[in-house]
Amino acid sequence: MAGLWLGGVVLAWSWGALVRARGARRLAERRQAVLEERARIARELHDVLSHTVSVMVVQAAAADDVFDADPARAREALRRTEQAGRQALAELRWFLRTVRADDEGDTGSQAPPQPGLGDVERLAETVSAAGLPVTVRREDDDAADVPLAVQLSAYRIVQEALTNTLRHAGAGKAEVVIRSGPSEMYVQVRDDGRGGSAAGSGQGIPGMRERAALLGGMLRAGPAPGGGFEVAAWLPTRERAQ
Repeated sequence: MAGLWLGGVVLAWSWGALVRARGARRLAERRQAVLEERARIARELHDVLSHTVSVMVVQAAAADDVFDADPARAREALRRTEQAGRQALAELRWFLRTVRADDEGDTGSQAPPQPGLGDVERLAETVSAAGLPVTVRREDDDAADVPLAVQLSAYRIVQEALTNTLRHAGAGKAEVVIRSGPSEMYVQVRDDGRGGSAAGSGQGIPGMRERAALLGGMLRAGPAPGGGFEVAAWLPTRERAQ
């Protein structure tokens, strides 16, 4: 009898320990999911707003510089500031609708369109209008076959790299290179600025690296050979990115 009683106690204790371990594991998984979601929201919010707000600041400063000497240029800079502000509002609405769709379990059928590789030229025009001439060169480009998630990440990487250049590099020009292959795409942003100064601070380069890593890719950022700063990303377009 004593043996049966002891066996029952051990069995009950073991079962309780198993239940507690499972509960602790589920709690840890929920906490990790919350942390990952917070990181995703922070990364998206940074990318959505950082570029347009930076353009607004540059254009507002330009308007102030020429307000008395050249009112026409000042008005043009203010007009572009307004355009950038409207773009920021539109992208913020896109972001909030996307988050709301995720919270409600929507698969995205009602979500607004995401920016992609086809929007890079328009992005370059916006940055050029803010005072940093940007050229876009496409090599063996077959963007139509690139998954939308990869296109969005590539666009955000280009956007953040150009924003960093505009804000920190003191550059006179920048170039974007896009190359799409059957299994991988390559994006590069290079400027002629101060080299080591383009990184800035905060979430910029870490956020770009996270975007590449989440797709199974990689990103390199640093001084470019011959001067300037370079951001280069390799993003898989098959299997790992799907």
